[in-house]
Amino acid sequence: MKVRAISQFFLLSAVLLVAAGCNRRPSDPLQGAQTDEYGVITRMNPDEKTVYLVFTAHYSRNDEGAFENFDGIVPVLDVLKEKGVKGSFFPTGECFRVDRYKEPLKRIIREGHYLSAHSNKHLLLCSEEDRSVNLVTADSLKNDIAGMEAELTGLGLKKEEFSWMIPPYEYYNEFSAGILRELGYKLVNPTPGILTGEDWAPEGAPNFIDGDTIIDSIWELDRKESLNGVILLVHAMRYPDRKDADRTYTRLGEIIDGLKARGYSFGSFKEIGCGSVQ
Repeated sequence: MKVRAISQFFLLSAVLLVAAGCNRRPSDPLQGAQTDEYGVITRMNPDEKTVYLVFTAHYSRNDEGAFENFDGIVPVLDVLKEKGVKGSFFPTGECFRVDRYKEPLKRIIREGHYLSAHSNKHLLLCSEEDRSVNLVTADSLKNDIAGMEAELTGLGLKKEEFSWMIPPYEYYNEFSAGILRELGYKLVNPTPGILTGEDWAPEGAPNFIDGDTIIDSIWELDRKESLNGVILLVHAMRYPDRKDADRTYTRLGEIIDGLKARGYSFGSFKEIGCGSVQ
């Protein structure tokens, strides 16, 4: 009877965890997580040989998506499915309003990936010249996030299911990070030292970085200090005036294969949706 009672206790505990929406890994991804000066997580558990693939995008209505778009979403989902890997997606609210992205957004949820957002209108929160200068008020930022949340809940998600967030432009200060936390978000940003987010400049521009250099930056960081707990950003965006070989998302399969060959597994923020951040 005693053994049966213990078994029933653990069964009940598992049911309660599932009901609460938790799907925690055996080891804690937040254990020893590294943060920047604003308390935003930039690397998960550095003792865990796990990489977190995160995908951001914005749709610009100023150029009808010619520069900023979510056109990489279907190729990315196809590769993740082929490789058996889960990812975490953070498009802006504007992406949800474009007809050709509506089905892929549902597919993100259907195929078990994490879906949150990257703000609503992709606001620049603080000055690029002086990070202490705010470019948004508390009210304007809260209104922007409300628009983003309306799109996520419109897909049937509850707030606790999209409580992790990458701030717009991956750029913020103490004021804006504080507002986002006040709204209930746990903030995460790509791990420094990897160039995968630098795939937007057109070929021939002074700040252009070719695809091989971008991919090599991943393996260089692995050689220097490992990729344990790394948050690896990939733009699911088809930037113009770049060859496919210079677009990070078109090389996602190569990245995943290289990580697997080096012994890394993959995590998503869906697994740590119930985690707390101090």
